[in-house]
Amino acid sequence: MNVTIKDIAAVAGVSHSTVSRALNDSPQISLATKNRIKKIARSLNFEFNSGARSLKSSKTGNIAVVYDAHNDQFGSSLYINQLFLELRHYLERMDMDPILLEGYHPETGASNIDRLLRQQKVDGFLIVHDHISKRDYTSIQLAGIPIVQLHMLPQFFDEGKLDYFVPDHTQGGRLATEHLIKKGCKKILTVFPNDIDSGEYPNRTKGYKEALFANNLDINDDYFISIPCSYLAGYNLINQIPDIIKEVDGIFFQADIQAFGFLNAAAVHGINVPKDIKVIGYDDAPVCESTFPKLTTIYQPRKELAKYASERIIDLINKKDTDKTIQKIIDTSIILREST
Repeated sequence: MNVTIKDIAAVAGVSHSTVSRALNDSPQISLATKNRIKKIARSLNFEFNSGARSLKSSKTGNIAVVYDAHNDQFGSSLYINQLFLELRHYLERMDMDPILLEGYHPETGASNIDRLLRQQKVDGFLIVHDHISKRDYTSIQLAGIPIVQLHMLPQFFDEGKLDYFVPDHTQGGRLATEHLIKKGCKKILTVFPNDIDSGEYPNRTKGYKEALFANNLDINDDYFISIPCSYLAGYNLINQIPDIIKEVDGIFFQADIQAFGFLNAAAVHGINVPKDIKVIGYDDAPVCESTFPKLTTIYQPRKELAKYASERIIDLINKKDTDKTIQKIIDTSIILREST
């Protein structure tokens, strides 16, 4: 049986209009009464009609989560999918529904952001994409809809005009390399994706160089290898650069998926990890616990990113603290496992 506002009113002992106002967060209703009515509504599994709500409050209850098409690839999506899951959990706790979509149609190149703006479907944008055009950012702002950037900074828009929450990728690259150095490695290879144009990887490489320089280790041009962000590319690395693999004593993979492939190939070729070569990844994808050996990696703060971004977009929607821009660069951390 469908629960109605009248049913909630009967249980709460208040009028139909009081329930309606409470569910619409009307300032005419006290916070205590709102909370009591919402608790009753949840206990009755009441689904509030977002269409009716939008007519009265001009809010849809939807948040657009915009991502890059390359994150649909298995290797790239290992971390991003975990981030999206955290975002969904936080937004749903706040009674908001995430709409996950690519920034641009993969075939036509049409802007999905422009489409959402025309259809007036969302109350805010969470952007997990660094190639959104300046035009689309400007269109969102002209429409008066809040934006929060997370995970990566924009390449075509002034980041100073945005609220953002991003990991410190330079610190992450430095942390990974310093760990290998502390474990006795002196010839350290770094491997990064060549099929993803994103600022996060140059920043990880910058951290790698900083760690080598700080520890008086040579920066060898031969120890910078770019391969696709895939398991197969990591698996084939030993055959691609056999002489370099024999030279190095440590490898910093800038994506876990590449490290997964390498670990399996190393076992096939009789390379002992970590005795012969120590290996560290980046992202802390769940599969790290299932590799042999288990993969040491850099944890990207996905829970923190999701929490901060979700809370901030809700504040902006509710016109709270709009006189300031909140920008956080969040530390990464190392997860120690058997591969080092």
